[in-house]
Amino acid sequence: MLNLIPTPNFAEINETKTLNVQSIVINEADINRNVIDDFYAFLSKINIQNGNGSQIEFLDDGSLDNEEYRLEISDKIRIYSNSLGGKIFALQTLKQILFQYGENVPYLTIKDKPAHEIRGFMLDVGRYFFSVDDVKLFIRKMSLHKLNFLHLHLTEDQGWRVEIDKYPLLTQIGSVRKKTNFNHKEHGGFYTKAQIKEIVDYAHNFAISVMPEFDIPGHSRSAMAGYSYLGCFDRKLPVADHWGVKHDVLCAGKDSTYKFVEDIIDEFCEMFPDKYFHIGGDEVPKHRWHLCPHCQAKMKELGLKNEDELQCYFMNKVNDYCKSKGKQAFMWSWDLKNDKLLSKDLGFTKCGDMDTGNRPFIDTSTSAYYIDLPYGYISLKDTADHRLYSGNCLGGEVTLWTEYVPNMTRADKVTYPRLGAMAQTVWHGDNSYEKFAENLDYYYSFLDKNGIGYSKPSTANPSKPLAFFQNLWFERRQLTWEGLTNIFDDLKVELLAKKQQHTTDC
Repeated sequence: MLNLIPTPNFAEINETKTLNVQSIVINEADINRNVIDDFYAFLSKINIQNGNGSQIEFLDDGSLDNEEYRLEISDKIRIYSNSLGGKIFALQTLKQILFQYGENVPYLTIKDKPAHEIRGFMLDVGRYFFSVDDVKLFIRKMSLHKLNFLHLHLTEDQGWRVEIDKYPLLTQIGSVRKKTNFNHKEHGGFYTKAQIKEIVDYAHNFAISVMPEFDIPGHSRSAMAGYSYLGCFDRKLPVADHWGVKHDVLCAGKDSTYKFVEDIIDEFCEMFPDKYFHIGGDEVPKHRWHLCPHCQAKMKELGLKNEDELQCYFMNKVNDYCKSKGKQAFMWSWDLKNDKLLSKDLGFTKCGDMDTGNRPFIDTSTSAYYIDLPYGYISLKDTADHRLYSGNCLGGEVTLWTEYVPNMTRADKVTYPRLGAMAQTVWHGDNSYEKFAENLDYYYSFLDKNGIGYSKPSTANPSKPLAFFQNLWFERRQLTWEGLTNIFDDLKVELLAKKQQHTTDC
C-alpha cells in the first residue's frame, strides 16, 4: 500500500514489477542545484546513492496545468510537467515512494495537481528573528508539503527586520529591543537587501513565491523608535519590549506618514518581485487618532464620520499605491467596522467568518490555521477537519506568530503534524481527519527521517484535562501585554493633547 501526504489525485501501482534504484542521478540542466542538493540529501538518509545509475527523465507536457505533474516508474523514472512547480512536487512525491520502498520501487503511475492556487505559510520574524539559514530550512519543509507561498511578516512593534536604504534608523534602532518581557536579554536582527535577495531566489528555486508584510498603521513601534514624527504626537518611543497591542500607531493625518509608507513600499517592491504584498491593517487602536489634531483635520477634510472610516481611507490609499506598483495587496480581516468602505480589490487574509464580498482572500482561520496556539485551542483534528471558507478563496495559509516560538525546535513542535493536515486540505482538497489519521503513523516516520520535530498524538489531540492545562499555561501571556502601562500611557497622551490644544488656543 502506498502512503502519500498529501494524497495524490490518482495513483495506480503494479507491485509485481519493480525498478532497482540503488543509485539515482538528476541532470542539472533539468532543475536547479538547490533542489538537486535537497533531493540528494534525502537519498543519503535512506541509503540510496547519487551521481550514477538511474537517470530521472524530465519531459515537458503542454497539456498539463501549472504545478500539475505525472510521475511514471517503469524501466526508468519519468516526470512529465509544464512548470518548475510540477517538477519539484513530483520529486517530493518520489521522496516518499523511495522512503517506503527503498531500492526496489514498484511500477506505478501518479497523476496529481493542487486543489488550490495558494498553499501558504506565514512566518513572523518580527517578534523573534530567524536567520537566513532558518528561513531556507522553512522553505525546504514547505516544499516537502507541496506548499508554494511564503508570507514573511517583517515589521512589528518588537522589531523591524529588513534593510531600507532611505531610512537607515529602521534597522540601526528599530531592529533591536532591549529585553523581551521580563527576561532582560537584548534581542535583534535584520536581513540586508542582499540576504533578502538570497531568500527570495532560494524560494523561487523551490517554486515558492514570497509575499512580504509591511504591517501598518498599527504594529509600528519599531519604525517610530527611529522616526518619532511618524506618530501622532512625535513622542520618543523605544522599540516595544513586551507583547500585546500597542496604542501608538502611524499618524493617518500627516502627509509625511504617507510619504514614508510609499518610500518603504518602493524599496520592498525592488526586493520582492512577486505579485502579492501584505499591508497589515490589524489591531489598530484609535485612541491617538481621536486626540490627534492632524487626524481630526484629515477626517474633516475628507468628510469622514469616525476613525474607522479614517483607517479605511488609509488602507485604500496604500492599496492604490500598491496597485500602481503592479501588486495585489492583502490585509488582515480584523477589527474594521466599516469594511464595506474598503476597495473591493483589496484582498483579505481571512481569519474568521467575516463577509469578504467578492474580494479575493486567503483562508487563515484562527480556529484551524493559527498554529502557534496550543493544541488545546486548535487540535490536529481541528486543523484536519477545517473546510476552506467559501467565496473567492485563493487557498489557505497557516500562520506562525512567534511571541512564544523563539527557535526552530519550538516551531517544529507547534507546526507538525498540523502542517501535514493543512497540506492535505489545500493540495488534495480533502478535509477529513479520519482519512488523514489513516496515514498518521507513516507521516510521523517520514518526519523522523527528514529530521523534523513534532508533537506526539497525545499532545496534538489532547484530552480535556491536558487541553485545559495547555491553554492555562499559554494564557500566562496576559501578564506580558502591558494593560496597565497602556492605561497610564493613554492618560499621558490625553494630557499632552490638552496641553497642545491649550497652546494652540492661546
